Amino acid sequence: MKTDNILSILPFEGIKTNKLVSNDTGNVILIAIEKGKELTAHKSNTDASILVLEGEIIFKINGENHLLNVHDMYAFKAEEIHAVEAITNAKLILIK
Repeated sequence: MKTDNILSILPFEGIKTNKLVSNDTGNVILIAIEKGKELTAHKSNTDASILVLEGEIIFKINGENHLLNVHDMYAFKAEEIHAVEAITNAKLILIK
């Protein structure tokens, strides 16, 4: 299945998500976060990775802040508490 121009799918209005792929082996989720908004601390029940497609974020995990820019990726383990703060309007891919 082809999805054209995924960056145009979600607007920058707070925090928006769109599940691009979902099957027995995992999920691929597009996340749009408006500048200044934060996806508050939470944990995943599976190992996961985020890939920044647009913008700049601070990825907060294990008491550390990581500045991530376009094309940066961060992989993390299940049950690690993490949060995402958008420094600019940002779009990410979450793979889990």
